[in-house]
Amino acid sequence: MNPQDAYQFALLVLCIWREARGEILDAKRGVAWSIRNRVQRPGWWGASWDGVILKAKQYSSFNPGDPNATKIPYLNDPSLPDCFAAAEEVFNSAGSAVDPTLGATSYFDKSMDANPPPWAAMMMHTTTLGGLRFYK
Repeated sequence: MNPQDAYQFALLVLCIWREARGEILDAKRGVAWSIRNRVQRPGWWGASWDGVILKAKQYSSFNPGDPNATKIPYLNDPSLPDCFAAAEEVFNSAGSAVDPTLGATSYFDKSMDANPPPWAAMMMHTTTLGGLRFYK
């Protein structure tokens, strides 16, 4: 893997870990696919993995002031292998893997059900994986 791809992959793993480390593998896969779906449909999100992940106010764990923004996993973190597996599935996929989000580009945690983000009303709910609701 060249250095640029290694950086993109590492950032993807970190994003999955920060966003879904307490979730089941399917939810981690969902986060990874939401990022891939944005990369595959470059609009205002960007056309690269880092462009999508680091775009302001998109993945909250990269927003300044977010409690997860300064966290990094220890190598013995029990959720890290699943984060790597989810990242490998989408990063190296040439169309053979199945998207469990059904094309979702966004998600939010079920804890926000009583007060969902405003964008959710303008999008279609595609599935729920673990504690995350996915939308396109």
